Amino acid sequence: MTKGFHKKPSKRIPAKRRYKIEKKVRDHNRKLKKKTTARNKRKDPGIPNSLPFKEQILNEIQEHKKIAEEIKQVQKMQMKKNRQAKLQESDEDKRKRDFEALLKNAEKRAADFENKTTVEEYLITENSISTSNTKSFYKDVQKVIEASDIIIQVVDARDPLGTRCFEIEEIISKDYPDKKIILLMNKCDLVPKNNLIKWLQYLRNYFITIPFKASTQNQKQNLSTSKVNILYSSDELMKSSKCLGVDFLMKILNNYCHNKNVKTSITIGIVGFPNVGKSSVINSLKRTYVCNVGPTPGLTRSMQMVSLDKKIKLIDSPGIVFAKNLDNQSSSSSSSSSILALRNAINIDKLSDPILPVQAILNRVNAIDLIRIYGLTEFNTVQEFLSLIAKRFGKIVKGGRLDLESSAKKVLHDWNCGKLKYYTIPPENMDSTIDVKFVNEISKEFDLNQMTYEQMMDENLQQFQNTPIDDTFAIKPLVTKIQMTTATDDVCMMEQQQTQTNPSTSRTAVTSSDDVEMKEVSGMQLNKNIRTQFKKVKKQRKKDAKLSNQLEQINLQEDYDFDDYF
Repeated sequence: MTKGFHKKPSKRIPAKRRYKIEKKVRDHNRKLKKKTTARNKRKDPGIPNSLPFKEQILNEIQEHKKIAEEIKQVQKMQMKKNRQAKLQESDEDKRKRDFEALLKNAEKRAADFENKTTVEEYLITENSISTSNTKSFYKDVQKVIEASDIIIQVVDARDPLGTRCFEIEEIISKDYPDKKIILLMNKCDLVPKNNLIKWLQYLRNYFITIPFKASTQNQKQNLSTSKVNILYSSDELMKSSKCLGVDFLMKILNNYCHNKNVKTSITIGIVGFPNVGKSSVINSLKRTYVCNVGPTPGLTRSMQMVSLDKKIKLIDSPGIVFAKNLDNQSSSSSSSSSILALRNAINIDKLSDPILPVQAILNRVNAIDLIRIYGLTEFNTVQEFLSLIAKRFGKIVKGGRLDLESSAKKVLHDWNCGKLKYYTIPPENMDSTIDVKFVNEISKEFDLNQMTYEQMMDENLQQFQNTPIDDTFAIKPLVTKIQMTTATDDVCMMEQQQTQTNPSTSRTAVTSSDDVEMKEVSGMQLNKNIRTQFKKVKKQRKKDAKLSNQLEQINLQEDYDFDDYF
């Protein structure tokens, strides 16, 4: 027989039982909560009888309570009087009181706002850079100034006055008078030597000015440097990728540490306009790729600390532009954005109107030179010039239309990358407010006389002082002489170099260049080179003595034994 089907018991609970269980759980939790709160609250045991001076302590506690009650009573009375005075006050008095309070509040808020925007109102806020970024950049620069002992302001040798930040100099002189400023003229290879000398003569009246050429090598380590003086360097050395001016700058910094008895370390802040080469200077001093560099401005977004050695630390800062730098130089033909674009202070690809800076270039440059450089026909307006550039380089968009904006960006790119070479002429009239004592005091602190600063600067300046500047294409700052080598010129130069250099004579050429460098160096470097040459001579003498001893041991009269050598 089969077993019958047995029904499983249902798991359904009546609602009455469920509500009863929930109620018991709530009561249980409530009891537990009361117990925990009762345990946490501990009664004040009071002052024990064994404590000495118990009566005095109790009297002091009562006195404190009385004083607190009296203070509360006085506050209540004062609040009561104020309420009665407000009730008795007329409508006119209320209006006067409200107006005076409102006026004071408005004056206070206006003063706070002015204090906040004294510097921020001079910051340039272009479309490519947001307002928050410019404020954060300025805060980073301010932190760099506060943390630094020496501030190196990097300027472009092509336009030193245009890339010199006078606002930072004012802030340092007013708020931080103990901090020293050094002007570093970077990109000296892009200007003629006589123009570089004129600018050194002009800027030396304000601050210590050092010519510099940052390394342009693509490798990440062991960046090559040359100890040859920039003013004595050859054209081939200036066109090379080596760094120039490091030796003189390091001597100045080491002398400052020695004169100030710096036993720990000094911090050096690098400040300046965007894309003047601040990060490249740090990489050249470190001889390692430690900071990001590139042709686009604003690549450095925050401050960065780099240790050069045990005693010297460098701080990289983002570049900022103040509106005051553009007040005196902006004209009707070019706005502030065009000036910044020509200085490569803003990103060219994000310009709303790239044609306006090209108009500024045409206003300053002779049209014949541009025709010769780009191989164009005659033109009269900016649109004609850009249309010829578009046809020449194939800047054509959909529908066969000429892309004037991209051709304008190409011209600006050639301008900023050095294909269109330019330089500015220093002003003839010197500033009457120059403090000669201040400049002399700075030179004493850096011990420039022992560093052959006068030998480097004065003698070299006198050498080029009477040489006239080729001002055929020269114009006043912002832009000057224009040069550009075409593709055919480059090919001709390469052919000449190939015909001049030979594999057989390459070794002699290297030795001759070394001899030239030996003649050009002086001071400590000359002593070092003399020591290295003396070591080479000693090694050669040892080799000759060893060879002579071996030859003396050979006896020519004895019979030659073939078993010894075969």
